[in-house]
Amino acid sequence: MTDISITQGGQHASAHREAKPHKWALSLWARVVRRLARRWTVYSHVRKFCQTFTVEGRENLASIKNPVLIIANHTSHFDTVIVLSLLPDAIYDRTAVVAAADRMYRERIKGMWHSLRYNAFPITRGGGREALAYSQWLLHNGWSLLIFPEGKRSRTGELLPFHGGPAILATLQNVPVLPIYIEGAGRILPPGTNRSQPAPVVARVGSLLTFPAGTAISDAKHAMEEAVRALAGTAIADEQAAAS
Repeated sequence: MTDISITQGGQHASAHREAKPHKWALSLWARVVRRLARRWTVYSHVRKFCQTFTVEGRENLASIKNPVLIIANHTSHFDTVIVLSLLPDAIYDRTAVVAAADRMYRERIKGMWHSLRYNAFPITRGGGREALAYSQWLLHNGWSLLIFPEGKRSRTGELLPFHGGPAILATLQNVPVLPIYIEGAGRILPPGTNRSQPAPVVARVGSLLTFPAGTAISDAKHAMEEAVRALAGTAIADEQAAAS
């Protein structure tokens, strides 16, 4: 999975507007399949390629409840699996993954597989507020969302500016936001490559962010970006300390 995002504006709209969410992916049978297959579709990949895998701030996962908006930085296809491996069962079972229609849903069968395996659904990048409709419906009905606010993978590892879509969702639907920073996934499967290789990974889970009624979208976006940057700053500081 890659390029999972919500963006604003119309510059990336494409012929993939016809890609529609597979609502059957929300059904009981599909949820059961994902729960039973999680050992192979999520955990086995993390064990194989995240060597070693360190999770900091795991205590921040203990009290979260659906719905919650889960945000993370994005450097690799592998980011989705890493985040899904962290989630408690009750959250995992009711989490949908926002996926770029022009990349993950170009082929019908592959798109269906993404929907079944990760409860992903397509969204047209640059589709504006209209593209947020299904995401809003999911949050309103008690589903959590995993989204990458940068809108694309960072090829340098540096955090890119956040788009406004996630902030719109958090403020309009009045849901808390769980920030996560992933360090090292870009070394497992860098952009432009097709072969994975093991690498050390650190995932830092931040405290929940909540926004009072009336919070401006720009303020929410800034707070979300700063929360992930703070987790990234911790990672950078630890690396510098280890190198000295």
